[in-house]
Amino acid sequence: MLYFILGLFSLLPLAILQLAGAGIGLLIYLCSPKYRSRLNKNHQSAANYCGFKLTPWRVAAESGMMFADTLWIWKHPQASINMATIENLDQIIELSKNGKGLIILASHFGGFEIVPRIFAEYTKATVMYRPARKWWLNELMRKSRQHSQMEFVEANIGGVRQIKRALIRGEVVGILADQVPNVGDGVWAKFFDQYAYTTSFPIKLARQVNVATLFVAAERLGLGKGWIIKSRLMPQAFPDCLIDACTEMNQYFEEMIVSKPHQYMWSYNRYKRPVGAELAPIT
Repeated sequence: MLYFILGLFSLLPLAILQLAGAGIGLLIYLCSPKYRSRLNKNHQSAANYCGFKLTPWRVAAESGMMFADTLWIWKHPQASINMATIENLDQIIELSKNGKGLIILASHFGGFEIVPRIFAEYTKATVMYRPARKWWLNELMRKSRQHSQMEFVEANIGGVRQIKRALIRGEVVGILADQVPNVGDGVWAKFFDQYAYTTSFPIKLARQVNVATLFVAAERLGLGKGWIIKSRLMPQAFPDCLIDACTEMNQYFEEMIVSKPHQYMWSYNRYKRPVGAELAPIT
């Protein structure tokens, strides 16, 4: 029933859906002290460090737009592709089709759900994701993400094996690399000058298969105007030290986020300590 209702909701024009999403985002911000506190704290800390303007209300609104973007992209996959302006398109096509494999790293920024669909236009894409805690949300994601050229695998041992096999076949793999990993699967590394438990899997993967790594962001344009896909290719391998490598990965995300900081999901509990993990270093 919920899937049906959300499906009807996603039939709205993108601009209307984004406005509705913004309203929902603001409502959650007003009604949830926990959500509001985390968003404000993370947003203000990064703003103090980078010097960008504090816009918590806009952040809340655009977090709701992020959900709206996702629904619309799921319901209108080809129309979404048509509304995406892609920078460095020749490079993206070459890296996707050269048969050598490619690691795509993205964060919870803008219309991030469209990123794997861009690459699936040119080759098979395998995307690692962390299942949501609520079963209905997992079911919604599973049904909505079905695509002949995309495979979504869970962040577990089986998913890791599938990701590695995809790279060996010369395909594209995608990882939301700003998600907090389980204990033992990450290290403490600075993210906007705060220690965040950061996944080390992309670094280890890049070392094992020796393929190119591309950082990608889908920046939201004006209401109903789609997204601009920006990318940065790592010019050299990650540093040997795992902490330095994870810090460098976070820095790539920071550079993309500060261009439009209100489009990042600051409400995400990025700085939490996973159960069983060692304490973060003292700043």
